[in-house]
Amino acid sequence: MKLKELIRVLITEEMSDVSVYKVEADLFCATDEVGDELYQLFTMLSNQKRTRLKGLSTISKEGVGFRQRKTEGARSIQACFRTHISRTERSITLYRALLKLIVKPESREMIREIIEQEKTALASLKELQSRLIAASGPGSK
Repeated sequence: MKLKELIRVLITEEMSDVSVYKVEADLFCATDEVGDELYQLFTMLSNQKRTRLKGLSTISKEGVGFRQRKTEGARSIQACFRTHISRTERSITLYRALLKLIVKPESREMIREIIEQEKTALASLKELQSRLIAASGPGSK
């Protein structure tokens, strides 16, 4: 992928995540097993991604045109975690590809920080998912 194309893909992914994390934070916060932690994590990730959009806008030298859109959440909390884990893994891959194309040192540092944030988010999502599965009992997915 070329630089501009990759940045557009990342901007689209981040915009979608901002909306979905916010919706799902509200949707699944009543889950007894992990509700409060899920709400805090998803809200933090939504805010983090909103901030990232400004950085991507700086790199692309174009506005991102972000508007919060009505978004539906996943149908189950398990599907929610599977989707977010998969999207976070894809995001890490895309940001690594972007890192290879970026030349400016300050932009490279920003991308490295984003990759680390995504790795931390991935670990948090997986940990919360495994706690939810354990709390649901054997044979639940």
